[in-house]
Amino acid sequence: MYRKYVFLFILMCLITTRSPSQSMQIVKVTYISFPISQYNMTEEFMRGTPAKASLYEFMNGISDYYSLYVNLKDRSSVYVLDSTVQIRPIGWENPNVTAALADTVLFTLKTVDSKTLKQEWIMNQTFFSEGQVGDIEWELTTESKIIDGLNCLKATSIGSYPMLTVWYTKDLPISSGPSIYQGLPGLVVWAEDYFRTIQLLKIEYSNDVDEFNKQYNAKHEIFSKEKERGKHYTKEPILLIKKSDLATGLYEYYHKKPYKR
Repeated sequence: MYRKYVFLFILMCLITTRSPSQSMQIVKVTYISFPISQYNMTEEFMRGTPAKASLYEFMNGISDYYSLYVNLKDRSSVYVLDSTVQIRPIGWENPNVTAALADTVLFTLKTVDSKTLKQEWIMNQTFFSEGQVGDIEWELTTESKIIDGLNCLKATSIGSYPMLTVWYTKDLPISSGPSIYQGLPGLVVWAEDYFRTIQLLKIEYSNDVDEFNKQYNAKHEIFSKEKERGKHYTKEPILLIKKSDLATGLYEYYHKKPYKR
């Protein structure tokens, strides 16, 4: 009888005690991004020699590290490029040999009213695009797998932006993801479009709201000034169509065949 009451007491403590993550306001998700995908790599790009690694190995050695900060109180977020690390494989040691990256996101904000504000480099041009959660339409599937201990479900884009697949988890009470990969019933753990493959590295919690606001306000000011200038400003749905056309064109050029969903 004594052991029964002790068990019940412990169970009540587990139910009523809040975990550290529940009491924190800011969640930080670290992602790593590589400029490769199943769509932009051909069999030719995968071939190397003992003296020179393949183009795939060269591109796979370029790692962009991003931080996604989510304010759990109002669900606003900041996604920002922190650093780029390059490890050169054999045959690619010359520092004058650089990769022509087609697409790099510098930052994305999600506002409290679910707008998205993004700065992105596409083919050496800068774009400041404004959209909203829902600009990418998702088809949710029942296909599932475990990624780094997280139960994940598969979703694919439909509509104007093809060649996009994500795996998201409901294990965490967060609906967010890299850049504008938003609007899913969970946190994006892995994503792949024509230009890049992105995967989650770690998740941390904090109460540093001041640092979040500093990051958010700094990027918001940059975006607002560029929007006022108007030269590089565009709407996200328009940019998605342009990126889709670019991705499809590049796919068909390198693979020598039409792209089929």
